[in-house]
Amino acid sequence: MPEAISPAEVKKKIAVVGAGPAGVLFATMAARRGHKVDLYEKTDRIGGKIVPGSVPRIKYDIRNYLEYLENELKTAQKAYDLDVHMNTEITTQQLKAKKYDAVIYAIGTRSGTPKISGLEKIKHVEATDLLLDESLLGDAKNIVVVGGGVVGCETAYWLAYEKDDRNVKVVEMLPHFMKGTCTANRGHIIHYLKDQGVELLNCATVKEFDETHVLIEQNAHKNVPNPYNTWQPILPENIENPLAPKLGYEPKRVALDCDLVVLAMGGKPDDAAYLEGQKELVAPELYNIGDSFSAGRVLEACRAAYALSTRI
Repeated sequence: MPEAISPAEVKKKIAVVGAGPAGVLFATMAARRGHKVDLYEKTDRIGGKIVPGSVPRIKYDIRNYLEYLENELKTAQKAYDLDVHMNTEITTQQLKAKKYDAVIYAIGTRSGTPKISGLEKIKHVEATDLLLDESLLGDAKNIVVVGGGVVGCETAYWLAYEKDDRNVKVVEMLPHFMKGTCTANRGHIIHYLKDQGVELLNCATVKEFDETHVLIEQNAHKNVPNPYNTWQPILPENIENPLAPKLGYEPKRVALDCDLVVLAMGGKPDDAAYLEGQKELVAPELYNIGDSFSAGRVLEACRAAYALSTRI
């Protein structure tokens, strides 16, 4: 980020929908450049998905970043023409009536309920919802986390280390857990999960739920990777390893005891409002940034927000 921010040549009236990292960064930067900015957030707190992401104690760095965003926003409100509207789910018609020069959508992702038979029969909750409201955990002892990405494994860590006397299992359909994550972070989390007795089930697909079980089909082939082995780096998909053992398929059915299913299967870009805004010609300029454009990391969301804020 350059030390000097160039003022905008044409001052605009801008609406930002969504106060996650991308929305907050864009709003503060655009306001610094002289634009009049309205930031709308439908909940009572800024941060988006990093709010639940900051709950586990090991995520203190994310908690610090969240506090940084809150302080940056307060400072920008005092210094520039920036208004923040919390608990406000702004509609397309309301945006159109306010006659903005530009509307920036930074709404994030939406969770999708998996279409798996029997899900309605068993108690289940989204991982992010559970992190925000631990009362949803209740007295559950046998917990199955469906999805072994970053969210699933960090939630499993939180359950295993911060919630006493829980039997936690994580089911992942891919050969490797936390694929695409920084090698050091991945290695440490998996190491601690193993130490706490969390069972990692890779190459496993959830087939059905009943009232007390998660029924999975797991590949039992001898070349299925050891899910706890982190000293071997995971190669990118576009790099072929000619020495890698061929992975066959020997399915076996397993019934996992369960009284709470935690869904951590990722989200899809929530671009419905942006598409509606396009259809209704809500403003001369429309932009869609962050996870509502493409689900990814905070880094990519903030890069997009900064790039747009410096050229609008």
